[in-house]
Amino acid sequence: MAKTTALIFGIIYTLVGILGFVGGVGGTAAMQPTMLLNLFPINLLHNIVHLVIGIAGLLVAGNEGNAASYLKIFGWILILIGIVGIFWKNPFGILPIGGIDVALHLITGVIFAYVGYRSTSPAQATV
Repeated sequence: MAKTTALIFGIIYTLVGILGFVGGVGGTAAMQPTMLLNLFPINLLHNIVHLVIGIAGLLVAGNEGNAASYLKIFGWILILIGIVGIFWKNPFGILPIGGIDVALHLITGVIFAYVGYRSTSPAQATV
């Protein structure tokens, strides 16, 4: 389950990261925030974060244990970013997050963490 989840979200986050650079849909390659698809605040750093999450997911999708670790780590990171976004719309002026983006990061983070912690990798002993 972790491998499949890492693969699916790896593809999604990679595509969103690339889309974030497309000016015609609100993307940007600058630090000045723009609204991707008129819904999600993004900037260069936000796009890079999406690419890192996506590419990492693709890289670990071949191994259940690595995928589970990826989901746990990035699950907590996404949850933290979502919580911060509730109170602080652009932390330190470098990572815009707000509106529907907060809920999206929280939901994605919970899915990541849930699947990561529910995963049973070959390295884990079962009794």
